[in-house]
Amino acid sequence: MGLRYIKKLFKATFWLMLFAGLLILSTRTIAEEWTYTVRAGDNLWNLTERHLTSMKYVTRLQQLNNIENPYVISPGTKIRIPISWTQQNLHDANAHIVVVHGDVAIRRNGTTESVPAELGMQLFIGDEVQSENNSFVTIEFVDKSRLRVQDNSQVRIENMEVFGDYGLIDTLVNLKDGRTENSVPPEPETGTRFRIKTPSAISSVRGTDFRVGMHKEGESTSSEVLTGSVRVSGENRSIRVPAGFGSVTTLGAPPSKPVTLLPPPDLSKTSTYYESLPLVINVKPLEKAQAYRAQIAIDQNFENLWADFSTAQLPFRDGDIPDGDYWLRVRGIDAAGIEGHDAVIAFTLNARPEPPFVTAPLPGGTVGVEEQVFNWAIQSKAAHYIVMISKDEDFSEQVFFDSEVKDNHLKLPELLPPDHYFWRIASVSAVEGAGPFSDVMPFRVPYPGPALEATELDETEMTFAWRAAAEGQSFHFQLAHDEEFNDLLYDQHTTASQVTVPLPDSGDYYLRIKTIESDGFEGPWGPPQIIEIPHDIPFWLLLLLLPLFILI
Repeated sequence: MGLRYIKKLFKATFWLMLFAGLLILSTRTIAEEWTYTVRAGDNLWNLTERHLTSMKYVTRLQQLNNIENPYVISPGTKIRIPISWTQQNLHDANAHIVVVHGDVAIRRNGTTESVPAELGMQLFIGDEVQSENNSFVTIEFVDKSRLRVQDNSQVRIENMEVFGDYGLIDTLVNLKDGRTENSVPPEPETGTRFRIKTPSAISSVRGTDFRVGMHKEGESTSSEVLTGSVRVSGENRSIRVPAGFGSVTTLGAPPSKPVTLLPPPDLSKTSTYYESLPLVINVKPLEKAQAYRAQIAIDQNFENLWADFSTAQLPFRDGDIPDGDYWLRVRGIDAAGIEGHDAVIAFTLNARPEPPFVTAPLPGGTVGVEEQVFNWAIQSKAAHYIVMISKDEDFSEQVFFDSEVKDNHLKLPELLPPDHYFWRIASVSAVEGAGPFSDVMPFRVPYPGPALEATELDETEMTFAWRAAAEGQSFHFQLAHDEEFNDLLYDQHTTASQVTVPLPDSGDYYLRIKTIESDGFEGPWGPPQIIEIPHDIPFWLLLLLLPLFILI
């Protein structure tokens, strides 16, 4: 019984090991096969001559693919070709840099020193690419596949192989840190196998647009598929992630079940014109988004990036980019770190030269009644200034415009009548042209202190009168012994256009009046005026002078 049991156990183990071996062999065979799409004029003979190491493989290809006639094959037919049968050409296996922005370093294979990345620079197996903050580089491979290394990312080109007469290009990139955006041409003339490897996953494609990102120092990898499909592998398990889905692979675990990418954010309320920095980009919050990624480029295809940043806060803010026309794309990031579909919008930035700092009148201030002067600081980049004054906030009722103000001050040639106004100023540079206007600044020309139009004196009182009040206006009247109005005799507020006070003792007095608007704003004091109260003639002097009056 014991010997029979051992024989059965050995037999079961043998078949189990054989099955496992066949499964591994089958998986390896699939992984190392090249699927070739037949084009017009192809047959097994010229395919073998062009791509394989020996003509003996003609018969083997015919048997492997069940082809009846090796001379006539319909275009579009898929032919399986084992990689081990193909010619290898390592000499032409290279890539080159097609876009570079910012601080990107290249470390050659086997060296410890880095050199700056340059446009057109060739890259080879073993080279490492490191991008710094707000720096990007795009690498193009022989099969026209492109890999963009985003900022604060590091990749190493592990392998680039050319099989046959450029029949298949096999590329393997090791993402050590950060994120990449990848584009592999669908159905290229050259067969393509493109893979991104991280510590936790391998993403393999044959014609698609996808993104790969590392999280928590390599503990997990996100794969997001925009077009085509990606096979994601981890812990001896593979899944297919179709377009519009994403998956996360955690270190030591198989890939997660694909989930639908978040939809594009709503940019209908996002501005398309900015006049100041930093940019403040408003985006409508996206349901289920824990954070957002925004990218700014000078082209609609986003090949030439200027900025790439992620944040959990809305609105976005970004700093120093030159004036010009740009494209913005924004996507949501879900709780697993998977980035969703992009929303794209064009915008213009015109923030330079900046408007000068204003010194007078400040917002809510006044200008003089008899001399109206506007002042501002000197803008070092400005060749001249544009000054606009209007009676309304949107400047549809302009009362003054000058686009060639050379100095840092302006005296109006014609006085503005008392009223409420708005003004703004812009700098004009010989290099950058006209910059944005300053904020709209309200100011007013106040009503002057009214002048006396009539004065009446009798034995007991005196009355002063001036122009009639406009609707809502009132007046502040002061009468003093001194010109500085420190020793006040009368200090009154009135809505009437006159005031009556008791007649003071004889002597010189000073009076002034100012207008108070309906909103409580007090205009300037009018110029001080002097009134002389005559001295009374003493009774004893009248007795002395009485004979003279009788003689007359």
